[in-house]
Amino acid sequence: AGKTLETLLGKEEDNYVLPDYNGIEIKSRGVYSKSLLHLFSCAFDNKPLEMQRLLKIGGYPDKNNPLFNVFQVTIDAIEKKQIRKYCYRLAINEKKEQLELRIFYSDSNKIYTTMSWSFIELKRRLETKLSYLCIVPVKKKTVMGNDYFKYCDATFYELKNFECFLDLIKKGKIKVTFKLSYYHTGEKYGQLYDKGTTFDMNFDYVNELFSIVDV
Repeated sequence: AGKTLETLLGKEEDNYVLPDYNGIEIKSRGVYSKSLLHLFSCAFDNKPLEMQRLLKIGGYPDKNNPLFNVFQVTIDAIEKKQIRKYCYRLAINEKKEQLELRIFYSDSNKIYTTMSWSFIELKRRLETKLSYLCIVPVKKKTVMGNDYFKYCDATFYELKNFECFLDLIKKGKIKVTFKLSYYHTGEKYGQLYDKGTTFDMNFDYVNELFSIVDV
C-alpha cells in the first residue's frame, strides 16, 4: 500500500533520511492495523563495528537456518528484554546527552553501555524526517490474487519537540527495533546483514508526539 501510494504521487523508491514529499513524511496505514508506527531509522553513533558486536553478543539461531544467528527484537526503556543469558533495556543518559542500549550480564553485575545514540543525531533525524507527517488510512481488498487499495482521508501532523520524543522513550512508548542477521548466500555470504534499526511507537500515542494540523 505504501509503495503504491508513493507511485501515485510520482515518488521514486529510496532510503533517504529526507521526508517523502515536499517536506512531508507520508505513511499509509491499514485502518485495522495494530503494528507499530515506524518513525525513522538510525544506527549507533559512528561505531560501525557495534552492530556486528551486538549480533555476536545477543544473536540466537535463525529458525529457518540455525547455522546463522539473528538479533531481531524490539526493546524499550521500561522492561528488561531477556534473550538467552543477557538482558537489554534502553536508558536515557542526561549527563552524556545520549540514549544508551544497556546490556546486563546475568552472571555478573557488569553492564555494557558502549552502544548509544547522541541526542544531537536523534534530534537531527527526527526533525529532518518528521517535522511534518501525513497518515493515510488504507483499506485493502484482494480479488483473484490481485491487491487493491482504497485510500481514505489523510490526517496531517506537526512535530511537537524533541523533549516529547525523549519523554516517550522514557515511558516506553517509543521503542527501538533491531533487525540483524547474516547473508546466507551470494558474494556477501557470512557478512553482517543489517536490515535497519528503527525507532517505533504504538499508533495510539501519535498525538503525544505530534499535533494535528487543520488543513
